[in-house]
Amino acid sequence: MNYIDYSDWFDIHGFHALFSKKQVDFSDIEKRKEFVESLSLDHNGLVMLKQVHSNQVQMVKKPGILDSTDGVISNRKDIVLSVQVADCIPLFLVDRETGYFGLIHSGWRGTAAEIGLKAIYQFQKTGSYTENILALMGPSINQCCYEIGPEVSNRFDSSFFINGTGDRKMFDLKGALKYQLTQSGLEAGNIMSDDACTYCQEELYFSFRRDGVKSGRMVAITGWR
Repeated sequence: MNYIDYSDWFDIHGFHALFSKKQVDFSDIEKRKEFVESLSLDHNGLVMLKQVHSNQVQMVKKPGILDSTDGVISNRKDIVLSVQVADCIPLFLVDRETGYFGLIHSGWRGTAAEIGLKAIYQFQKTGSYTENILALMGPSINQCCYEIGPEVSNRFDSSFFINGTGDRKMFDLKGALKYQLTQSGLEAGNIMSDDACTYCQEELYFSFRRDGVKSGRMVAITGWR
């Protein structure tokens, strides 16, 4: 199987959350549409983002390609959300009461700019209560492989680092994002994580940090059916 199905992790009837593996580079739009169709979702409802490592989160009511955006939220059952990643965190969100759902691309820049907090605030604006929001962080680069310099480490609390080489640190990106989500009011028990490391598991995942500009992209997909 060329994807991971997290739908059972949420256990919400009709809600689907999926993440592709390395077999196909889904940065290609047509391949992404084909993938969506293979999941029995409608590619005509697909939302795609021109991601820029920002903290911009948009509410969407119709399909299409959004400029300069790294997060999307909708309550439309005919909408399919997608983000592409190759080390950054794909963050799935859903309110089990209202049916609002979201997908966030969170690398170190987006996390530093508090995209997690902003996403939960957008949910709250729709009437969501944080105790009803479930979150899942998909595969990303882990602390074992994520060495960064002071230009990054100076923007986060020291608790998210262990010593690397010289003045460099090993960064726990998922830990930083999870802290952000709990600060927004999410219950720790409602924040799930697939702790697979995209850098370590070369046979399964693309990694920009490992492979550079030649790296492909995985895609996270979420929607209702």
